[in-house]
Amino acid sequence: MEITAKDFMLKQPNYPQVTESDKYYMVLAGRLAKIWDNARILMNVGEDIRRDVVLAVTGYFQDVIADAGIWRSFSTVCNKLYDRPVPFFDRPDDYIDSELNLIDLQFIIWYVIDSESEAHGTLSPKDTGIARLAQLFFNLLDAVYEEAPTPVEYNMAIDVDFNDEQDTEKAYDLSHWLFWNCYFLRPAATSTLRMAASKAQEIINAYPDKDEAQRHLLEMNRRLMVENTTGPLSLSIGEWMELIVNGKMPQTDDETVPEAGNEHRFYSQLIKATGGSRIAFIDGYESLERFVGEQMGWGKSATGHLPGMKRFGNFVLLGNPQKGMLIAHDVAQYIKHPDNPMYDPEVARSEAHRIVTERGVAPIDLVKYLFDNNLVPDARLPFERNAEQSLLHENWDFLARLYLQTHYRGD
Repeated sequence: MEITAKDFMLKQPNYPQVTESDKYYMVLAGRLAKIWDNARILMNVGEDIRRDVVLAVTGYFQDVIADAGIWRSFSTVCNKLYDRPVPFFDRPDDYIDSELNLIDLQFIIWYVIDSESEAHGTLSPKDTGIARLAQLFFNLLDAVYEEAPTPVEYNMAIDVDFNDEQDTEKAYDLSHWLFWNCYFLRPAATSTLRMAASKAQEIINAYPDKDEAQRHLLEMNRRLMVENTTGPLSLSIGEWMELIVNGKMPQTDDETVPEAGNEHRFYSQLIKATGGSRIAFIDGYESLERFVGEQMGWGKSATGHLPGMKRFGNFVLLGNPQKGMLIAHDVAQYIKHPDNPMYDPEVARSEAHRIVTERGVAPIDLVKYLFDNNLVPDARLPFERNAEQSLLHENWDFLARLYLQTHYRGD
C-alpha cells in the first residue's frame, strides 16, 4: 500500500504547507502501512480504506502528541455518556487519558473500516484481526512516543477565541478542517460526503461559468457544515468546536415532560385509545385509518388522514407527551410486545439492527424507546446473529449516534 505525500498532507490542518514534523509523520505513516502489508491481516479490506485507516492512526498519534484535544474531547464525552473512555471496551488498568492506548487504536481501526464500508455492522470491533493489527501499530508508536516531534500545526484551537471578532477566520479554518479533513470526524460523515460529491457534480454541470459554479459549491459546503452532524457522536461542528476549544460539553437530549393536562393532544388521544399504553401496533393501512378515525377521534376523511402511508404496513404508533405521536412503518415485526401480533423473532434477529444502522428506518424517539424498554431483544448486528450477548444492546446509543448522524438528533 502506497501513501503519497498528497494523501498525507490533505489530512493536515496546515495543508498545503509542509513542516519538518509533517515529514516525520509522513514517514511514520509509511512504516505503519508497511507493517500492515507484511502482517497480511484484514487484507479483504480495500486498499483505499486501509490507507485511510493508516492515516487516521497517524492523525490520532499526532493529536495525542500535540494534545490537540480532538481525541480527548471524544473520550471525555464517552466517559460521561457510557462510563468508559472508548465504546465497546472496558477501561483497562493501564489506560492513560489523552495518551497512547491500545484500545484507542482498536477502536479507530474498526471505526474507519466500518464507516467507509458499504454495509455497517459486518465487522466486530473486537475482531481478532483488528486486535492483532492494533498491537502491531501500538508496538511501533510506543517505541517512538518519546522521540516524536510535537506537530504544533495540530494546536489550531489554542489561539481561537470565540468572543474575539478578529478570530473569526481562525475559527472558520478550524471548523472547515475538522469537518472536511480531520482524521477522526470525517469517517463518520462518509455517507453525507458521498451525497455531497454527487450534488457538487450536478452544480458543476449546471453552471458552465467556473466562478459561478465555485460560488454555489462554496455555499453548498457551508450549508453541509452547518446543517449536518459529524464525527462518531452525532455532534454539530459547533459542538465539536466548543468541546475542543473550551471544553464545553454538549447538551443532552433529555425529554421535557409537560405538566399533567398540558400534553400534546395526539398523545392524549393515543393514550385514551390504547387504554394507557404509549405504543400501538397496526397491521395495515385500512386498520390504521380506522384506528385514528374512530378510536383516536379524528373522524372520517374522504381522502384518508394519512394517504402517504397507503403502500406500507406493520405500523407502530408511539406517543410523546411533548411532540404528540409518531408513526413508523414496516418495523412492527421486530418488536416483542404483548400487544403486537406481527412480531417475528427470526426476522427480528436478521433485520432489526436496521433501526440503528440505517437512516430513516425508524424515528430516533422510537429507537430509544425500544432499547430502553428491551422491546427488541432479538436484534443483532450482522456479525453477531448467533451471539447470546450482544454488542448492539450494550452499545446501541453510541451506534445510533454513529450510524444515524443527523437523524439521531431528531427528524
